[in-house]
Amino acid sequence: MAMTTNAQNTFAQIGIREDLADIVYRIDPEETPFQSNISTAGRATNRYVEWQIQTLASPSTSNFQLEGDEPTPTAATARSRIGNRVAISFKTFAVTTTANAVDVAGIDDELDEQRLLRGLELKRDMEVILLNNNAQTVGGTQTVTECAGLPSFITNTDNTGTERFTAATGDGTDAWNFANSTTRALTLTILNGALKEAYVDGGAPDFIMLSPDQKIKFSGLALASSISGAAQVRQSISKDEAATIVGSVEGWLSDFGSIAVTVNRQMASDTSFLDITAFMVDSKYAEVAFLEPMQNRPLGTTGLADREMIYASYTLKIGAPKAHAFVSNLS
Repeated sequence: MAMTTNAQNTFAQIGIREDLADIVYRIDPEETPFQSNISTAGRATNRYVEWQIQTLASPSTSNFQLEGDEPTPTAATARSRIGNRVAISFKTFAVTTTANAVDVAGIDDELDEQRLLRGLELKRDMEVILLNNNAQTVGGTQTVTECAGLPSFITNTDNTGTERFTAATGDGTDAWNFANSTTRALTLTILNGALKEAYVDGGAPDFIMLSPDQKIKFSGLALASSISGAAQVRQSISKDEAATIVGSVEGWLSDFGSIAVTVNRQMASDTSFLDITAFMVDSKYAEVAFLEPMQNRPLGTTGLADREMIYASYTLKIGAPKAHAFVSNLS
């Protein structure tokens, strides 16, 4: 078979209009589960945000007293005062007046589009900053101020198989040092061990947050046929019903309460820590506090271009550090 001789064809035809869809597809993940599961209504009024923590005396097994005794007052358990630094994060962009004037498929206004994209990117940056194993730094006129991330406030963990590490103090002033630690596989024993520490201290974590890799491994723990400590739920399906293969776990009924299982795509961006870590968070005692909420700020006009920035001044408040737990160095 052959094309008809001298027939006009699309390979030589001039003037064919382009077929460009009037939509722009964006697939990059923009969800920020940590910020979505805790309060973001906090407000800061200073570059250093402080709060107080009160603990109770340990229970006594020998609190037996004489009849008619005249007691001496027990010394009060002192409150402790901790805090975190307010960090500034921003994204900048510029659009020429010509780029904003031309007709672009799927975009009504290029300046608005860039403003939206940079805002989404900033929110993702904040997500990984708030979860990072980072200590707060004061900063100065020539050095940036850094806020402490969640791990630097947590002391509850399970060290099974990775004993060689230096734990953080738990007040945001220093980070964990895993330099000499060995990796270990995710197990329910490890998770329960860390969760128990938070439970004994009075916490009640209500969600566990995992990277996509660790979420797959967590689901595998409960779905494995011979797993110690996991109970499978089975359901009879009639012949008229379509069978569904269940391959994930969305909730965990642990030894210390029911916990929602949350996968955080942003944690996959940091393979050195976040991708190999599981957080167990009590959402009542975690909050993002803003000195300046996320907003855009014009940077002025440079010739025939408009420049702007999206920025926020924020910090992480962990009201009760002992209410949370985490395990890291997971293979």
